Amino acid sequence: MFKYYKFIDATSEEEFYSNMNEMKELSLYDTGVTATYGDKLLTLSTCDSTQNNGRFVVVAKKIN
Repeated sequence: MFKYYKFIDATSEEEFYSNMNEMKELSLYDTGVTATYGDKLLTLSTCDSTQNNGRFVVVAKKIN
């Protein structure tokens, strides 16, 4: 399980991209949007009743 709540603590560019790759592998949808190191991201999380203690997470990238 991806620990999305620790993602905001990425301490390096390498760790950021490692987390992004892990999220991409687990994603249900491909929006065609990619984030780069330094982008501002918003993470939303809610319950997912299809799994025991499941979570559904959306990560959004701020665009200008």
